[in-house]
Amino acid sequence: MKTGIVFLLQLFGCDCSETIIINFTGMQNISSGSGIRSILNFRDAGGLKITGGGVMRKGLIYRSANPDRVNGNDISRLKELGIKTIIDLRGPGESAKRRNLTPDIKLINYPLDFAGITRLKLKPLITRRYNPEEINRVISDLYVELVDAARPVLSKMADLILEPGNVPLLIHCQAGKDRTGILSALLQMIAGADRQEIIGNYMASNDSMVPHYERKLRIRKFLTLGLFPSDAVLHAIKQKHEDILTVLSRVENHYGGIEGYLSGSGFDIAKLQNLRKILVDQ
Repeated sequence: MKTGIVFLLQLFGCDCSETIIINFTGMQNISSGSGIRSILNFRDAGGLKITGGGVMRKGLIYRSANPDRVNGNDISRLKELGIKTIIDLRGPGESAKRRNLTPDIKLINYPLDFAGITRLKLKPLITRRYNPEEINRVISDLYVELVDAARPVLSKMADLILEPGNVPLLIHCQAGKDRTGILSALLQMIAGADRQEIIGNYMASNDSMVPHYERKLRIRKFLTLGLFPSDAVLHAIKQKHEDILTVLSRVENHYGGIEGYLSGSGFDIAKLQNLRKILVDQ
């Protein structure tokens, strides 16, 4: 997977065995329209049309990459948006730079620690003569594992939303794509958002991420005389339509829908309608 992540790769074919770290921090956010410039992939998870009428409430759930290097102007902007809680989905090994942005915003860690397994499974496939179908298969399998692992996290998040004083909230992982994308999609499913709207919100990560990394990887390939597997890395980084379909299909076909998914998560299903009332603007 890409995993909302730091990719740790070896420069294949180079006798110096250079270790390359591709990090998703420090990149200008270009897609959200929020005014947030120092947090990658920042956007509202709401505004989606609800099947049967209404929209998912805007200004309630935001999503992004990690805010470790957020600047002072954007901290002020987060306060203006009214954000009260930040949920960090990263595991212990990823969050060394985690910090409380301000005493006014609670920081909660609900770890979905998939960075290690992602590197283990993807690293052998990141070569100059890569097989995109094989990368896609590995990512799809990891997404199934992520969806299954996310149930207790979604339950905690749902309870947090129901408690007064916790929203608006911001959900993030490392790059704000995979774990954050999945949890955002699950909340959108709870709200009853239209399937195509969920897909569109997930795929919007490419607008912020791909142009920057196309340039960065082109430079890396040039500096290594074509030895760095830039095309394979970019293929793995990109959000794909099939990835979000894997999420939706897993919930619908394995669990029988979002209510079935929530039922075994630790969430009190009797509170579901109250949760939907908070998430949906009729």
